[in-house]
Amino acid sequence: MASKKFTVSCAGVVVYVAYKTVLKDTALGTLGILWLLLVTVPWVSRALFRVLIYNNFLSPYRHLPQPSDRPHWFFGHFYLLHNEQLQGNAQLKWFEENPESSFVRYYGSFRSERLAPKSHAALQTILQTASYSFVKPDFARKSLAIVVGDGLLNAEGDSHKRQRKLLMPAFSFGHIKSLTPVFVEKSLALSKHIASMLDNDAAVSDERVSKPGEKIIDLDPLVHATTLDIIFKAGFGTEFNALENEDDNLVLAYRNVFTVPQITNWSMFQMALEVIFGPGVIPTKRNKIVKASKRIIEKFATDLIREKQQQQKIARHLARDILNILIAEGKGALTEHEIRNNLMTFLAAGHETTSSATVIALYLLSKHPEIQAKLRAEIREHIPEYPSYRTGDKIDSLASLTYEKIESMKYLNNVCRESLRLIPPVPVTSRLAAEDTMVDGVLVKKGTLIRISIAAINQLKSFWSEDTDKFNPERWNDMSDEALSPYSFLTFIQGPRSCIGRRFSEIEFKCLLVALIGRFEFGERNPGEELALSSMVTSKFVDGLPLKVKFAE
Repeated sequence: MASKKFTVSCAGVVVYVAYKTVLKDTALGTLGILWLLLVTVPWVSRALFRVLIYNNFLSPYRHLPQPSDRPHWFFGHFYLLHNEQLQGNAQLKWFEENPESSFVRYYGSFRSERLAPKSHAALQTILQTASYSFVKPDFARKSLAIVVGDGLLNAEGDSHKRQRKLLMPAFSFGHIKSLTPVFVEKSLALSKHIASMLDNDAAVSDERVSKPGEKIIDLDPLVHATTLDIIFKAGFGTEFNALENEDDNLVLAYRNVFTVPQITNWSMFQMALEVIFGPGVIPTKRNKIVKASKRIIEKFATDLIREKQQQQKIARHLARDILNILIAEGKGALTEHEIRNNLMTFLAAGHETTSSATVIALYLLSKHPEIQAKLRAEIREHIPEYPSYRTGDKIDSLASLTYEKIESMKYLNNVCRESLRLIPPVPVTSRLAAEDTMVDGVLVKKGTLIRISIAAINQLKSFWSEDTDKFNPERWNDMSDEALSPYSFLTFIQGPRSCIGRRFSEIEFKCLLVALIGRFEFGERNPGEELALSSMVTSKFVDGLPLKVKFAE
């Protein structure tokens, strides 16, 4: 990275001196082209050496199997991987083509090598036994930092161990269980909000595809706002009411950050350029919006932390929300900068991943009405109030929903896990070998980029059987030894870097589905319609999730 910055700086100096001396009358566009040539020529030369010589004759990985998909001569498999409808499909195909290999070798932009691990042994070494020998790549870390700050998610080595240890009390089983009433309260607020939309004759819907008694509702922004409300109250002891305040600056900031841009050749070219210049550096419209949004989020986080710190100075007893625990446990051990970055991490990851998971589950259930009906029957069996539960004034009748009641619903658990398996909210994660490491018989050299396709691993036929691409909650009742391995289901990762908020997210996810499926029936806007799904940080539907919604009988 330092050499890249040095090259860019030197090119800028050369162009500036030339402009001041011999190129005084030259147009700015010409000067820009000159600068671009000076910057890219060294990299182009290295890339050509890699394409023509290194990859074919010198690479230590040249014996590993490669995809049948022919790589672009310069951009490798970059376009293929970033232009697929569902991330993971290409790598799943490559894994199935090479069932005996623990890795598949493919190419990223500028024909740089990538390794995609497949075997349980390889994944266990990378994620568990030698996890701190595989760090987040600089590009991935900086890309995440734009959205979630530089907290636990981006920490490495001893810093990661120290922060995770200090944060664990906030995510203990007992504490997460105690937050169930908050999850229920906000889930039921969403249910009441949707009910009011159905009862409101003036609410806008698409009459071309809806029928009397039902409306077309885009559920994506509603679920997103609700999970934001949940993380505020459960995580920070603060009422936010994002569901009722859609135009709040912070709500808009997160909406802007997580909006999936339309994938075009130009956008993919910009993504390739960011590999050279760094994420967020190129002054595109989206990058400017994201940076402005981050400033809003950072200011909010800083103000909230200082407010909590003042409360801790004067109050004897405070609520055991995540932020209070973080400040109390971290006194003298976590800097204000670290607290702020972890707050930003929990704000982003704590609501966006669950929002994505819930929206995806509703989409899958709308396409499988028989599964939706079976789930509703189980919910109503455990919550008898539901059959007569229609109008908003009965919102408190379900406040008896408890952690024990939620966990007793076996089919609900199956539906949640199957949805998370089939379309994981985060479809891929990256690691960079920080040192030479032997991984399942392959010597992975320092500096090698590892791309773990969570979506592909979650669907491998050798782990999950032939119907792996089908939404089948029943599969969790009778699992093979391969499927039972923790390295067959990577939605929450595994090992020391696994998702610290997994239990938080799982209970929140279940509460949302109980509140929604028990009360409403969701159907496809157009039968058989496949909604475009894309991924920046999380998997998102490009045009939201418009579904037919009506009160369930």
